[in-house]
Amino acid sequence: MIKINNTFPLTVLLIFSVAIGYGQSINRKITTADYAKWSTLQDEAISPDGLWISYSLQYDYGADTLFVQNCKSHRKLIFPSGSNAIFSSDGRFVTVSDPEKGLILQEFKSGKVQSFRNVSKHEFFAEAKYLAMLKKNVSSNELQILDCNTNKSYIFPDVQEFTISREGKIAVSTFHEVRIIDPAENFSEKTIAQDSAESFKNLCWSENGSAVAFLQQLPKDTLTPDNHRIIYYNLTDSKRYTLDASTNEALMTNRIIVRLSKPALTFSPDGKRIFFAITSPHKPFTTEQVEIWDTATPLEYTQNKYRGNTNYESKLAVWSVESGRVMQIGTVENPKAMLTADKNYAVCFNALRYEPQYEYDAPADFYLKNTHTGKEKLILQKQATSIGMMGTSPDGKFINYFSDNNWWIYDIEKTKHRNITTQIGIAFKNKENDNSGSPTPYGSPGWSADGKYIIAYDQYDIWLLSPDGSKTQKITHGSKNKVRYRICTNLYQENKTHNLDNLFAPKFDLTKGLILEVLGDNMASGYYKWYPNGSLKKMLFKESGINRIQKAKDAEMYICIEQTSALPPCIIILNNSGTFSKVMIQSNPQSKKFDWGQAELIYYKNKFGDNLKGILYKPANYKPAKKYPMVVLIYEILSHGLHNYYNPTEYDSMGFIPSNYFLNDYLVLLPDIKYKIDDPGMSALDCVESSVNAVKATGIVEENHIGIIGHSFGGYEVAFIITQTKTFAAAISGSAISDLIGSYFTYASNIPRSNTWRFEGEQYRMTSSPFKDWNSYQRNSPLPNAKYISTPLLSWAGKKDPTIPWTQSASFHMALRRLDKKSIFLVYNGETHTILTPELQKDLTIKTKNWFDYYLKQKTSTDINDIP
Repeated sequence: MIKINNTFPLTVLLIFSVAIGYGQSINRKITTADYAKWSTLQDEAISPDGLWISYSLQYDYGADTLFVQNCKSHRKLIFPSGSNAIFSSDGRFVTVSDPEKGLILQEFKSGKVQSFRNVSKHEFFAEAKYLAMLKKNVSSNELQILDCNTNKSYIFPDVQEFTISREGKIAVSTFHEVRIIDPAENFSEKTIAQDSAESFKNLCWSENGSAVAFLQQLPKDTLTPDNHRIIYYNLTDSKRYTLDASTNEALMTNRIIVRLSKPALTFSPDGKRIFFAITSPHKPFTTEQVEIWDTATPLEYTQNKYRGNTNYESKLAVWSVESGRVMQIGTVENPKAMLTADKNYAVCFNALRYEPQYEYDAPADFYLKNTHTGKEKLILQKQATSIGMMGTSPDGKFINYFSDNNWWIYDIEKTKHRNITTQIGIAFKNKENDNSGSPTPYGSPGWSADGKYIIAYDQYDIWLLSPDGSKTQKITHGSKNKVRYRICTNLYQENKTHNLDNLFAPKFDLTKGLILEVLGDNMASGYYKWYPNGSLKKMLFKESGINRIQKAKDAEMYICIEQTSALPPCIIILNNSGTFSKVMIQSNPQSKKFDWGQAELIYYKNKFGDNLKGILYKPANYKPAKKYPMVVLIYEILSHGLHNYYNPTEYDSMGFIPSNYFLNDYLVLLPDIKYKIDDPGMSALDCVESSVNAVKATGIVEENHIGIIGHSFGGYEVAFIITQTKTFAAAISGSAISDLIGSYFTYASNIPRSNTWRFEGEQYRMTSSPFKDWNSYQRNSPLPNAKYISTPLLSWAGKKDPTIPWTQSASFHMALRRLDKKSIFLVYNGETHTILTPELQKDLTIKTKNWFDYYLKQKTSTDINDIP
């Protein structure tokens, strides 16, 4: 047994209590039969005028219900089994999807309700004067346009696809023709393309609505992918232009293609150029009778098969419509391309340049290419390509990137690089990210809308940094009180959609101020408004969990969710000045009738003196003089969930809900873990033991009745920790890696790559391969240390887990079997990394509870082979 040194000082602070319930009245204890009363508040939304909200209550034990509620009168519309509430832009209507009635249209003022069956897509337009509905019928499809003022409908048969311009014109495809429908001209129709042989698809409007573009599929052959031609129609002069991949000399043998999760066509801001994707045709990939795995290939076998030949990778191209000029932006040498905001330049790179390597995303050399002239130059070498490491200004003049622990600017016109943060003396590298691999920043949400500042975060605050380095301004001052400020990026509509062909380019109009989300070190949370004069105004900030803010599009009204560990989630409506806030809906009001637990932050130190914290849940009807059994749930950092409210339920994808335990006379501990590189298991052991010792020091825990549970990486930590200590009387490990070296070299065809990146660049926090540091892998691996285990272990895995092969858990179970240790292993056929089938969720939840009840409460078990 490896001895653990517990002689270092422990700072034990138990603070930040959350009320046991809503009041101090005497309540009754919750039973399993009561679980069906609880629901989960989801899918909340606010109408554009701020007068209505919608939300769903979803039940584990019953039917879900959608509600639409007036913010002033509190009038409620109820839609049993309804979903996907969408408000019209003028706030007069709401649509709701119903599994039996179809699409429901409700008018608020009159109360009139209509329903439409088989609607696959719908959209309000022309300031909600019209509702367009695409109906997918068995024999034929149709587009129905309802005049919401007159209730008159216009039917257009055989429509397969439609899209609406900003001006309200409708482009429709019937597969063999494309028409423009103009509601302003009494729904007149104009055919702009027609072909009885091949179909049209992927309709796309220019930003100003003056042009529409779409694809026409060309005849299929024995090669893949399918080939297309592009058709561009100018509504101003009624001219049509065609780009055919099979006849255009610039495209040579390439094909115009449709890609997964990326737009088929994109207009330039002036509407005169079209960006699209091409690739070289090839024979369809097949399963070979003999696979040739070669260490000389840049990627491992399966990835190399599909991605190792840049000839077959999709590449961005641009068509200047009037001149007819076509230019490849992505090339065989540098196939990947991301456009600047003005689309005048693209950053191009080859993701295979530094393969093989052993992080998730390979670094690359970046070339800046003019999308008009084709000229390019190398601007960065071996730069990180992961998300959040690079962006562009909204005017397209600058490229920002994170390198050498600082933010840099590349000035496209002056062709100069500039480090804009090194002189500030503040760390912009995220020191809280203790994974192995390349350094990452705290982040940059984007730029000011006028392009004068890039916005960047340090640990607590928000900075405005001029691209020439002449001005740096910290607009918040959270570091003094350890309060973190971040921009509520989801509130800014223009930034919600991100085209993967574009460099990251969100923009924020600083003249209108900013809504900031705020988080205190004690987990107090909420929102502030930052004003251009530099002042901050509290909207809502308190010692509870406040999140999920949304804004009414046309009013200065917001909704957000508030909860604590004892207060079920509620919807708050508020304004940005902090002068108004009101609870609109309180979920689970029945919880007032029952005893509940209380959550506290605990503070402790690991053996290196690092200050850590965790959550301790005390049982319902807690008695200070009594000692309780305790379950420790572990992963990485969990203290940020202090205010999470947990419904009691038997249906959980990992089989463990804290409320099921603190409502049943258990303490529940969720400690934070800080990691030392090359020692993930030992780090977890140190921090978990330190947190347990902090609770022991209070005298409230039965020291011989402490259990531990974890899933995935937490499951690995559990499996390792019980090889090093006798602290725990029972353990549960789900979907866990047990053999670090074996897992490092595991290749799963359904992923499809080996696990090397998980170790050398991510969660397992190793800096090299086992061949360079075999001892660290062995020292932190559960399997080689299994002989030291004395804790009974219940483990489980899904047999179709694509993340961690179930055989890792099986191997550990077989080791414990050979060592004659107590171990039960549950294998869920058909399940993946978590359990998704409701009856199997219930099975795992019950077995988990029975395991802990048997070992921590000495209850007689009626499950798991009666736990001898």
